[in-house]
Amino acid sequence: MRKPELLAPAGSMTMLRAAVDAGADAVYLGLDQYNARMHADNFTLETLREALEYAHLRNTRVYITLNTLIDDDEMMDAVELAIAAYKQGVDAFLIQDKGLASYLAEHLPQIPLHASTQMNVFSLTQSEEMKELGMKRVVLPRELSLDEIRARAELFHDNDIEVEVFVHGAMCVCYSGLCLFSAMNKSGSRSGNRGSCAQPCRQNYQIFEGNREVAVSGRPIREGKLLSPKDQSALPYLRDLMNIGVDSLKIEGRMRDEQYVTAVVSAYRRMIDAISENRDSEEVLEEVKNDLLITFNRGGAFTTQYMQGKKGPDYLSGEYVGKYGLLWGDIVSLNAKAGTISVRSFLPDPPQKGDFLSIRDKEEEIASFPVGKIDVDRNESTVKGLHPDAIAKLSRGMTVYRMSKKIEIPKDKVRRAPIKGVFTKNGDEYVLEVSVSDGAFAGVCASARTEVTYLGDSEPLSWERTEEQLRKTGQTPFSFVKLTKDGDFPIQLRISSINALRRDAMAFLAEAILEKQTEGRSSEFAPDKETDYSSEKPEKMHVTIAEYVDMRRITGGYSCGADIYVFPALQIGRSGRIMYIDELLRTEPDARVALRLPGAYKDDMFDAISKAYNLMSSHAGDRFVGFFGTNADEKTRGLTAGANIFNHFTARYETAKGLDYLYLSYELNDDQVRKLALGLRSDNIASYLALHRYGPIEWMQSEFCPLGRHQAHCTVCRDHPEVSLGEKTSEKNDHHDDRVDIVCYPGYCRADLFGKARNLISGATVSELLSNNIPVASVVRFMNEDQDERRMIVGSLFDEDIDDEGEDWYEY
Repeated sequence: MRKPELLAPAGSMTMLRAAVDAGADAVYLGLDQYNARMHADNFTLETLREALEYAHLRNTRVYITLNTLIDDDEMMDAVELAIAAYKQGVDAFLIQDKGLASYLAEHLPQIPLHASTQMNVFSLTQSEEMKELGMKRVVLPRELSLDEIRARAELFHDNDIEVEVFVHGAMCVCYSGLCLFSAMNKSGSRSGNRGSCAQPCRQNYQIFEGNREVAVSGRPIREGKLLSPKDQSALPYLRDLMNIGVDSLKIEGRMRDEQYVTAVVSAYRRMIDAISENRDSEEVLEEVKNDLLITFNRGGAFTTQYMQGKKGPDYLSGEYVGKYGLLWGDIVSLNAKAGTISVRSFLPDPPQKGDFLSIRDKEEEIASFPVGKIDVDRNESTVKGLHPDAIAKLSRGMTVYRMSKKIEIPKDKVRRAPIKGVFTKNGDEYVLEVSVSDGAFAGVCASARTEVTYLGDSEPLSWERTEEQLRKTGQTPFSFVKLTKDGDFPIQLRISSINALRRDAMAFLAEAILEKQTEGRSSEFAPDKETDYSSEKPEKMHVTIAEYVDMRRITGGYSCGADIYVFPALQIGRSGRIMYIDELLRTEPDARVALRLPGAYKDDMFDAISKAYNLMSSHAGDRFVGFFGTNADEKTRGLTAGANIFNHFTARYETAKGLDYLYLSYELNDDQVRKLALGLRSDNIASYLALHRYGPIEWMQSEFCPLGRHQAHCTVCRDHPEVSLGEKTSEKNDHHDDRVDIVCYPGYCRADLFGKARNLISGATVSELLSNNIPVASVVRFMNEDQDERRMIVGSLFDEDIDDEGEDWYEY
């Protein structure tokens, strides 16, 4: 079993030091631009030098996160930032934007790239694409099971690509890279894809019967923290992940503090080492788990829901979404006069002086305080630290939670680079040769020399005494794992000379490592590759695409005068809906149809997806375009907005795959769309740029269903086919702009949340693109409209009167 890399977050320099000292093999951090945690302290190019020095001298790699979407105005700036950081010695870059990745892979292939989880590399078909993009590693999505991780590890390893898996930290309820919830609701200024997620999933929500445009009335079906997952911990599955051959185990948490990083990294370091040496046990696992629960958890436990491969009702954090702590015991007696509380303990490890306790009545915190003094007598502890007036408000039976435990790394456990040393004599000089024995800088070496010392009547030093002195590297980043004497010779040196020899050797080795980190780092651009873009423009330069978001809500026929109709692949096989598609094909003999794939989907859905393809193909024949999805394969003819085409570099990259339709990101406004499109003028592309003109968009695409909550034998979505979700507020609010429709998929226990689009692309922009000979597809998406409304909307796309005055329908 090969020991995997332990990868830790570093949102600041103090966090980086804590992570390295606690045993991280690598750290990931963001600069002050283009990273998914823009509200962390982060680093500048200047402070990056200090970070690289501290980490590299201790044999720890440093990865930079450039894991946001980049627009056309920013692309060259992002490239220059990557070059500057690479020349300083950064070990790799985590990338979300495929335009940035493809540019770096083509022009600067010497820069190591990792595919961020924000790139949503979910499909088994993407290993070849990642190889073409020059990826050295792929960060797998959190929603994968062990079996799915195993299958992907095998495929990626066959292409010489490493795999990285999240093992601890916060879970996103939405698929990474596909969440627009923060970008679309309220002010719309906090885009998760741009590094500024406001975490709206942690708020209170209500689910009501009816669609989002209906005024809220009656009692909600459900309310509370309906979208807030527990944190993940893969401790029970570490051995499985290591047996699979996962290359890197990743801890989330760049927005945390150094104490969190110290506790979590040291816990996983302990477990990884124990498993590698077959020293792990249930007792060790329980002790480590409890330490992690004290450090931070939501809802009193961790989740392993997706990794275990089985959904269950224990995914959400409950109403207590902040730091929850670990249940320590309950109050058995109170003495306000003495200022003491007696607690019956459920755990063997009692709090220490200075640790914080939280006293609760059910889920409500009544008091919180640091332990001033504690006396332990078997299973009962007497605690001081709370004011007598506060004690008077408590009662027996209230629960006591431990909220903190100071974790300190013993000096002998602080991470240092492992080195080997050889002590030799060369003429009148003694030589100490040292080299890094393992890790990123294995083989880097240096040597120091000192002359023979006249000792007078003193005896030469023994090798044992000399070795003892040479091993005193405690104030350096190094630690000897092997030190030998080469040859039989007397050691005529004073202790002070040995100390100086050791100091010189360590200093020279540090210099050699820092030189090595930038050795051969070229910023030379590779020549452009010739890309054969299709020169044949489509016969019709502008088409209309009508998408049906939820077929269960559509009344009347599907025909509305569009060129292409797109239906959800997970819905067409139910309740005879294919017959209505047959009617559409008879009514509109020139219309074509396509199927929209989920933004991401599990391997056990392959059969359902394949059946949907075969069903549509058998009914529509050559009028069936194929799939519209987030990733290209042989059956995909269009990329949906989940492909995150945010700049013309990404559009150019995707166009080269021969796709017919490219949906641009819903986060782009008119100006950004124009810049993107005009960047493609010289390419003579034949693909339609699909622009969102009307209707709801996916604010969130999730493996979780907030309606059924993964209850066993759930039929809630069948009983409530039309529901909406809105934030719970203290005031009545019937405005629907920030409410969303929940579209569930019976049998799959997953859901999408659809809300208002903030960026509807204007007819003027469409006209400008067409005038520049760029094919355009105007996309309209329908949820609750009747057939007459749909026909009016499709027919009015270029009617300036409707465009200007029909604001109610145009804004949706």
